[in-house]
Amino acid sequence: MLLSLLLAILILTLYGSRLATGGFHADYLDRGKTDSIKGIFILLIVLAHSMQYVKGCCYSPVRFGDTAFKWFLHELSQLVVVMFLFYSGYGVGESFKKKGAAYVKKIPRHRILATLVNFDIAVGVFIIINLLLGVPITLRQSLLSFTGWEDVGNSNWYIFVILVCYTLTYMVLSVARTKLARVTLLFASCLPVMLVLYYTRGSWWYDTMLCYPAGFAFSMYRRQAESLFKKRYWIALCACVVAFFVLRAIQPDNYRLAYNLMSISFALIVVLTTMKLGIDNPLLRWAGSNLFPIYIYMRVPMLIIEQTHPELIAAQPFLFILISLTVTIVIARCYRYWQVKM
Repeated sequence: MLLSLLLAILILTLYGSRLATGGFHADYLDRGKTDSIKGIFILLIVLAHSMQYVKGCCYSPVRFGDTAFKWFLHELSQLVVVMFLFYSGYGVGESFKKKGAAYVKKIPRHRILATLVNFDIAVGVFIIINLLLGVPITLRQSLLSFTGWEDVGNSNWYIFVILVCYTLTYMVLSVARTKLARVTLLFASCLPVMLVLYYTRGSWWYDTMLCYPAGFAFSMYRRQAESLFKKRYWIALCACVVAFFVLRAIQPDNYRLAYNLMSISFALIVVLTTMKLGIDNPLLRWAGSNLFPIYIYMRVPMLIIEQTHPELIAAQPFLFILISLTVTIVIARCYRYWQVKM
């Protein structure tokens, strides 16, 4: 049963896709196309997060399909967030190229503060739910959760990292005057943050972080990159695939620089693939355009069911995931009523 969820995402991905046999899709990085790609991965994240609760309730897969489902999500691991970081960096780069200094001045308010405020609203919701359900949380935990450093049952690390990336981008674009300096400084400024996270947080906090400056770099050098890729498309694609599997094979158990490089190669594989295969499904596009509320609120139904009906999760994991996904979609559709825009 669980495998059918992956098959449904595959069908959505292929439905409406167009293969450019004689050339390349010029709009492969347009908003609609990237939203569709993000829609694929946000649905996979819903499945991956759901499995954390399923595993916590001691469910043991007995069918081949359930085992394959669990294996796929385990192998995919942190790669599910790679395109979010890459496209975010790319989008910031494109906005900067169009608007220049005027855009940089708006980053603290429109990017950093807007993200933090809407995230904090969700944190408040989780704190209330925990109190109502009798889930123990400390005052320190609650206060730090508003920064993304801790959590109260919500997803937090990605928000913390993207806020750091936005802050670093603002600092770099405020001082750097050349394209090369901007790209170099953004990559370099991520490294000390990754080092701090290495000693204080889990590996998933930093093992894909360099995908953000990689997306920014792609924006800065898009014309050169496209020229190279179009002239040597299959060589470039094969090189990225080989790099991906080599880096996946050599990385040490404690990671994670190799994982960052592997993640960048994965992002480039997706970019190269979408140059040829145009993925643009309206349902996926909707999911991708509602990425923030889906990511932030998906754990609300999961947490409530875990605390009130854990036996349902253990006995009917498919039903649990379906209910969680349905409620998350409803929340995402209603999100505009309390979203704070700046």
